[in-house]
Amino acid sequence: MSARRCFSLFRSGRRRAALLAAFLVATGGARAEEAPAWAVYDAPPFMIAEGEDRDAGIFDRIRHLLDDRLFGAPARTLRAPFPRVVSALKDGTELCFVGGVKTPEREAFAVFSLPVAMFYPLRIVVHAPERARFEARGPLSLPVLLADRSLRTSFLRDRSLGPRIDPLLRDAGPATLHSEFSEAFRMLLADRLDYLVEYSAIATYQAKSLGRPEGIAALPFAEAPPPVFSRVMCPNTPWGRARVARIDAILRTERPGPAFRRIVEAWAEPSDLGTIRAAYDGPFLTTE
Repeated sequence: MSARRCFSLFRSGRRRAALLAAFLVATGGARAEEAPAWAVYDAPPFMIAEGEDRDAGIFDRIRHLLDDRLFGAPARTLRAPFPRVVSALKDGTELCFVGGVKTPEREAFAVFSLPVAMFYPLRIVVHAPERARFEARGPLSLPVLLADRSLRTSFLRDRSLGPRIDPLLRDAGPATLHSEFSEAFRMLLADRLDYLVEYSAIATYQAKSLGRPEGIAALPFAEAPPPVFSRVMCPNTPWGRARVARIDAILRTERPGPAFRRIVEAWAEPSDLGTIRAAYDGPFLTTE
């Protein structure tokens, strides 16, 4: 049974947990009562589902570490776009996702672990030939860009960019949405979008993967937030809360060590390492 077929079962009410367990047994997964399934999608360099770097993203490596500590073997993964993952968690499906951002809205249906990594820094990303045009606007401001309806942009569906940025997007009104990172960057490089609001590591990886490593420019803007911490996100059910409790116990042991730090820094731009390390030693290790 394919991962796509498994996700089609999300709409089938209370049968979904039993069907997921049956899937795991049928494909040689861990014990059915554990139902160890992770939702994944392609979001390099955090999750890498394709190509030569497959399964070597930041969240992939964290998932492998947790699998080793929780089960002693890799657990099953189910691939779907993030909006489908959110729908599954709302339905109480027994799976978890490495990389969720904790928000009040999501706490209504999901439970979150301690921070596992960070999204940082956030930039205005433009097609490289358009850099001078954007720099000529002076210091960039996201609300000003959003208010300029002559500029085309797009945002990942159901994504949170943190408490400083999300309200700015809501205030700007309906936006064009996409479901895959590569989709948006192809449009940007084809001049079908004028800018994206994206993290520098994601932007750099996408440009390289599309064969255009010099094709983008990542520009600072006034409202750029401090690091947004990503977490393991599970359904807010007894199963999900028990799973997160076990994960938090592992994270309290692993996060202070050098191996976990190397995972978080794995795909960082060299120019970002100083600020990432300062955040790691400060709020990352102290935020619950």
